[in-house]
Amino acid sequence: MKKNKVIILHDTFLYKGGWERLILMMGKILGADIATGFFSKGSFDLRKEWFTWKMIEVSSEIFKKGFRHLKLKKDFMFGTKFLKEYNSVLFSWDSISAVRQIKNNKDIKKYYYCHTPPRYLYDLRPLYLQKVPFVIRPIFNILSFFFKKMYEYDISKIDIILTNSINTQKRIKNFLWLDSKVLYPPVNLKEFQYIAQEDYYLSFARLSDAKRVDNIVKAFKQLPDKKLLVIYGENDPAKEYIFTLARWYKNITFITLPWNIWFTDYVGKCIATIYIPVDEDFGMSPVESMAAGKPVLWVNEWGLKETIIDKKTGVLIPAWAEVSDIMDAVNYLTPKKCLDMKWECEKRAEDFSLDKFEKKLKDLVQ
Repeated sequence: MKKNKVIILHDTFLYKGGWERLILMMGKILGADIATGFFSKGSFDLRKEWFTWKMIEVSSEIFKKGFRHLKLKKDFMFGTKFLKEYNSVLFSWDSISAVRQIKNNKDIKKYYYCHTPPRYLYDLRPLYLQKVPFVIRPIFNILSFFFKKMYEYDISKIDIILTNSINTQKRIKNFLWLDSKVLYPPVNLKEFQYIAQEDYYLSFARLSDAKRVDNIVKAFKQLPDKKLLVIYGENDPAKEYIFTLARWYKNITFITLPWNIWFTDYVGKCIATIYIPVDEDFGMSPVESMAAGKPVLWVNEWGLKETIIDKKTGVLIPAWAEVSDIMDAVNYLTPKKCLDMKWECEKRAEDFSLDKFEKKLKDLVQ
C-alpha cells in the first residue's frame, strides 16, 4: 500500500540561498522527503542539519551551467520513477519536468511552487541570448524552442500552482495564462533576532551578476570610513571577480560560513543590510534582515516592493543601482537612523512569519 507522504523535488542544492532555505522549511513543515539533482558541499549539508527524512539524489554534481541544465532535465524526466510511491509531489523549478513520470496518475496530487517561469525562455530571453557565442546561437534557439514547449506542457499537468509573490503571479498569468496562489516565503522569527549594533553593513546575497554585489563593493571602496561585510558561498559564480575588486581595501571583508554557522548572528549584529538584485522575484534576504530589526538598502524593483517599506524598514534607491546611489543611501542609513527603524522592521517581518506560512502551506498541500 502506498504510504501517505509528500515528496519535494528541487533542482539542486548548489548554494546556501533563500530558495534552498525555503525548501528545507517546507520539508520540515510537511514531513516530506526531498529529492534533488545533487547536494553540493557549497550548500546546506542536510546530513549535518536538522533534516532527518529521506534524501534522494536524482543526478550527480556538475557545475558547468549549460551542461548542468541539460543533464538535470534528462535525469528528472527519466530517473524519477520513485515519485509513484507518494501521494503528493511538490515540484520546484526545472524539476517540474519530472511530472511526466506521473502525469496520468490521478491518485497523485501535483503541486508546483513556481519561483518564476524560466527567465531564459520568457522575459529575459534576449539578455541570455546576448551571452551565447554567435556561432552556437542557432543551437540555443532550437533548444529554447523545445524547452519552452516542454515547460508549457509540463505545467499544464499540475493540479495547483503556488508562487512566491504577486510579481511572479503576474508573470505566470502573462506568459502562461494560468492562475496561481501566492504563498510568500517565510522567515523564522525565533531564528532571526536583533542582537546588537556593531560597526558594519552586511551583504549576504549570492556573488553573481544579477545580485550586483560588485556595485556594493565599488561603493564601499569610496567610503573608507564605513565597513562592509560580505557573506558568500563557495560556489558563487562571480566570487573571484568581486574578490579582485576589493583587493587592498581594509574596510571590505569576505567570509564564508560552513554549514551556515553564525549566519543569524552576523545579521543580528549589523547596522543594516544591502540587497540590490536585478528584477528580484521575491527576495527572502530582506525579510530575514527585518526580522532581526535591521533595515534594508534596497532597489526599486518588483518583488521587493511587496516586503520593504521605504523610509520605515529601509531606504530605496533607483532601479539602475548606480554606485553613487548606493553611497548616498549608506550615508543616509546612519547607525542612529537604523536603530530608529528597528521596531518597524520587526513589525513588518511578522507578516511573513513561519507560523502563518505553515498554516497556509498545510491548508494548500493536503
